[in-house]
Parts: sequence; structure tokens; C-alpha cells
Amino acid sequence: MRFDHPGGFGGLAAVAVLVLLYLYDRRRRTIPVGNLFLWRRIESPPRERQRFRPDRLFWAQLAIVLALVTAYTAPVLESATPPAAGASLVLVLDVSASMQTREDDGSRFDEARRRALARVDAAGSDGEIMILTAAARPRVALDWTRDRARVRAALQALAPTDAPTDLAPAIELARGIAADRPSAAIAVFTDLPPEASGLAPEARAALDYVQLGRSDDNAGIAGIVVTTPPFHGPNETQVTIDVRNYSRTTREAVLEARVAGAPWARRSLTIAPRATEHVLLARPPGSGLLEVRLDGDDALAADDHARAWIGAAAPLDLLLVTDSPALADALASVATALVGSRIEVTSRQRFAAAPPAGRRVVLFDGFVPESVPPAVNALYTAPPAGNDVCPTVRRRGDAMVVDWDDDHPVLAGLGALQALAVGGAAELQATSWGTPIVIAVASDAAFPLLIVGERGARRTACLGAELGGSLGTSDRMPLLLLTLATLRWLAEPFGPEALLVETGRPALAGAGPTAPVTGAGLEIAGEPPVVVAERTGVFTLGPPGAARLVLANLFDDRESDVGRSGPAEWPATVRPPAGAAPAGGRPLAAWLYAAALTAMAGEWALWRRSQTRRYGSAPATGRADDGRG
Repeated sequence: MRFDHPGGFGGLAAVAVLVLLYLYDRRRRTIPVGNLFLWRRIESPPRERQRFRPDRLFWAQLAIVLALVTAYTAPVLESATPPAAGASLVLVLDVSASMQTREDDGSRFDEARRRALARVDAAGSDGEIMILTAAARPRVALDWTRDRARVRAALQALAPTDAPTDLAPAIELARGIAADRPSAAIAVFTDLPPEASGLAPEARAALDYVQLGRSDDNAGIAGIVVTTPPFHGPNETQVTIDVRNYSRTTREAVLEARVAGAPWARRSLTIAPRATEHVLLARPPGSGLLEVRLDGDDALAADDHARAWIGAAAPLDLLLVTDSPALADALASVATALVGSRIEVTSRQRFAAAPPAGRRVVLFDGFVPESVPPAVNALYTAPPAGNDVCPTVRRRGDAMVVDWDDDHPVLAGLGALQALAVGGAAELQATSWGTPIVIAVASDAAFPLLIVGERGARRTACLGAELGGSLGTSDRMPLLLLTLATLRWLAEPFGPEALLVETGRPALAGAGPTAPVTGAGLEIAGEPPVVVAERTGVFTLGPPGAARLVLANLFDDRESDVGRSGPAEWPATVRPPAGAAPAGGRPLAAWLYAAALTAMAGEWALWRRSQTRRYGSAPATGRADDGRG
């Protein structure tokens, strides 16, 4: 039991006041009599010393006073579990990719583990210890325990991931956990400076903060862009690889590229300090998995490998549902320029009556049908209001593209879209199945112009622009390229495909089977399923025969730029009081107030009963003093 407002016990002085009032009231009593003439002849007796004889009414009033005073002190019933005999300790270890960096005496994480083990030894054997890890998200590596063997085993089992770090959530989690422990301390081991913890200086003052690392000896692959014109084969594919030198000295490195296991290119690079080399590779030997390796013998290996996907030739095979002959002619002329492509045109009425079979990608111009044949991927352009697939708010006037997700496969290789102007665009609403990847603005209001995603077992895209019949003109060429890129993305599931992700960043896995997962370091959960990779590499989702590849890369300058100013240490300047009571418990004030109300009701009932006994049901005809006054 503890009292959060112990000063409230001063209210016990009211007990003494109650006793004095009770004694004063006992000195004078009113006695009902029939006549007063006899009392006038009786002399008042001498005063006698009064005894304190409390009755039930007094005890009820005393209970009210005690309940109210005790409630005001805010009593809290603490847990029956006794607190730990020693001080508790929360260890927070950074397990992000940069902690793999090699230093003179091993990796940064090896040094962090040694420091953590030394802190465990210094903590003694009484207090409880918890271990948290910090990478893209915090995790509890070991719950509270006094078993030092378990703590050491858990520390030895930890290893850094290939994911970027977000240190602030892990420290906030540690602070929240430590708040419920007496005299709990927090020790943080990372290669980030204290300013990167996301905490104010006042909050950092309660942490034992250890920063590790000094070397900046690293060059890595910072990005890969695979550019293939829509509906062209690998011969037209170009790959741009960004190789960045994060150190302050010139570096020599060799870049090697392989496609589906076959050698493609080998380049020797000389990279200036803090500079980036853009390596352009063309005419790959085939399609499939692209693996790039940088041989530079630097301090961080996680960013020396990268993977991408080169798709096979996929001619345009499109069913165009439209009532516009001009649009049909414009797309037909595009198809003649693409070897092996074909476009079949049908009207809305004929499609509603008998949808043609054998088509895998359909473009619906200006309408959304009630049903779509199975195994069909669809692009809806300028969808009308009132549909369930691509809901729209209103029609806008002239709109201009202001933002786009150039990391999405639909927009890969398209370049800037700021020159894309759209007339009569439909303002699309956000959907649960899709992601807006192109944003337009009209009349100072921004809205999605292109939404793509997987709806059910089909890829679906909603484009708010009206295609019209002038797609071949130069000013509408960006819109044509955007449309063809979307159609290419819709056609990909009918051939081999791969999902490109960055470590630590959630990505939608899409429709289709997603279990089992092949390869350690990839997690999948949720509906729609989301994948998160903590390791770089090649993973597979789904059973054999229906599996899809997941290619995970580390493209994060914060992790690859490993130069640090450590090692350094900032001991806590604010320590929790030794043996401080935990803040948890069950407040009892509400119960005491309820008890006081109950006692008041009982006291009122006793008072009414005493009045009935004293005067009876009929009013008294006279009253006299008993002479004690």
C-alpha cells in the first residue's frame, strides 16, 4: 500500500473536531414535557463532569470522516509481488546493417556485445535484465530474467541484420518498460550519435549511451534501374547501376554482372571520395535474375551485392473495349510498331453481351462493366462515377502531374512526368486494394491520377485521364508512354515475375499463394499479405509451380555511409532513486468515496430513527431544558 498524496492525512484533525462537537451537543438535551410549571420551582443541579459515551450515530459520522480523509490521500494497493532485490537493466542493441562494419578489433556489433556483457557482469546477480534489439523495428530478444546464463546466451545468439535502423522506437519501448521497474537503468549500444536517437537531451540524460565505430571505409551499390521499353525484349533493356564511394579516399573496385547465372559485364571503377559512378549496361544475354557484385574489399559487405529482374519479351496482346473509333485507330497504329503485338477492338455493348475469350489484358475506355472474365487484368481509363472498382469524386478541368512514385515498377524507366498535362481528368478516390503512384493537381486540389494494385487474383489499374484519339501527338506522348507502361505491368503476371523490395521496408506481396517462404530473413503477414525482408538475397513465396521470387536489396545511404566519430560514451546523468516503488497498482480512492457515501446513508437513517424515538410520531406540546446547560 502506498499513498500518492500523504499530506491529506492532515485532515484527521477533523476527528478531534467531531469529538468536541459531540461533547458540546451532549451538554444540552431537549426533553419534551407536558407542562413547565413544576420545572420553575426546581433549582438547577451543580454541573457534573461529562463522560464521553459515543453512540452509533457518532461511529457512523467517524466512519464518514475517516473514509473521506483516507480517499483524499489517494491510496494505491500495490501488487503482492515483491520488487526485485537489485536494480533492473534494459539493454538496447542496434542490430542494423551498419553494425556489420569491420573495425580494427572486429565488427561494431562484436564490440557492442562485449560492452553489453561487461555491463551484465557489473550489474550483479540480483536485478532483472531485458534485451531489446533495434533495426527497422524494435523487438524483445529476451524478456525479464535474473538468469545470467540466459542473458549471456541471448547476447551470443544475436547478429546484425541487413535492415536500416530506427533507433527511437526501441528506446521509447525501453523507457516505457523501465518505468514499471524500481531503479531500472537503460543502456544503449549503437553506432549512431546521441542526436540520432530521436530523444530530447533531457530524456537522453537518463540513458547510458555508448556509440561505437569510426571507419568510413565503404563503397556500395546504391541503386539499380532496369529500363525496358514497353513490350520489348531483353535486347532493348538497359541497366543503370549506381556505385557510391562513402569514404574520404579514392577507391578502386570491380563491378561484375550476371543474368540467370551467365556472365554479362565486368567493369573496373575508380571512384573519387564521396562520389558516385553511374554504370550503364546494355544488351543483356537474356532475361531472368540479374545479380550485381562489387569487389572492393571494404568494411561493409551487405551493400556489395544487389539483385534485379530482367523480363522476357512480352508483345502487346490487348482487348480494347471502347466506342471511340479514334482511340481504336491510335492504339492500332501503336501495335503495328511493336513486333508481335495485336489489339482487338470491341464495343461496350458487344462486350456486355459476350466478352471475348482468350484475352489477358483488357482496357476499358470510360466505363466499368458489371463483371470481368476470370484471369483478366484490366486498365480502366476515365472511369465514371458510381462504380465500385475505381470510385471517382468528380470531373476536373485541366490537371497537371505533380508527384509520382518512380520506384514503382509501372514507372520504371519513364523518367520525369512533370510535363504530363491531362484534360478532363476524373478525380479518383483512394481504394483499399490499390496504391496511388501518380498524383495530379487541378484548382489547387491534389488527387490520385493513377492507382494500381491487385484486386482479388487480378492486377488492376485505374487511370483518371481520358485517352481520346490524339495519343500519337508529341504533347500527349507522355500519356501514351504511361498507358503502355501500365499495360506492360498488367501483362507481367502471365510470365515469370519478381518482387523487388528493400530491406526493412514493408511491401505488398500481391495476390496468389504466399506460403511457404523459402529462405531465412523474410517475413510475411497480414491481409493483404505484406513482406518484410531483414536480409538481402533471393527468396521465394508460394509452393513449387506457383512460386514467385522476392529480391531484397540494401539501398540505404544512412546504413552504407558508415563513417562515425566514435567510439564514445555518455553515462546517464539522471539516475532513478534506488528502491523506488513502481508506479503501478490499484487505486482505492473511488472505493473509499463509495464507502463514505454508504456511511452517510447509514448515518442519516440512524438520525431519523433517533428522532422518531425521541419525539414520537406526534409533535411535542412543550420542551424544557434538563438543567445541564
